[in-house]
Amino acid sequence: LCGPYPPTHIHRPPAASKPRRSAAMDAPKPTMAAKCAAEAIGTFVLLLSVGCNVLSKSPTWGGTSIGCTLMVMVYAFGGISGGHFNPAVSLSLALSKSMGGPGVSFQDAGIYTVVQIGAGILGALTYVALYKESFNLT
Repeated sequence: LCGPYPPTHIHRPPAASKPRRSAAMDAPKPTMAAKCAAEAIGTFVLLLSVGCNVLSKSPTWGGTSIGCTLMVMVYAFGGISGGHFNPAVSLSLALSKSMGGPGVSFQDAGIYTVVQIGAGILGALTYVALYKESFNLT
């Protein structure tokens, strides 16, 4: 215990530290452009998946692949835009917020709806271009 250096075998309690913040807490909020891009990509991929499954006429894995596609899109973009990918979901969340619950504003829901319809049309045009046919929902 003698000498110019403090003994290394004596335990000292750590100094009081600030609570750690995760990187996600410090991340900036997504812009509306990022939210719209997330909704467009997610809706496009979901509609393309549905259309390709219907036109391939393979009932075995159709529902599974559509469900997996939706799950991947929600995990990928849910933190950015909420992962709506459907105008009915956007409207429901706007109604929820107007009643005091969680959700999005009617303005954001309107913007999301326009983006989703446009991306849905592009998704439909893409599977029609791939299969050279379309289908009716009736």
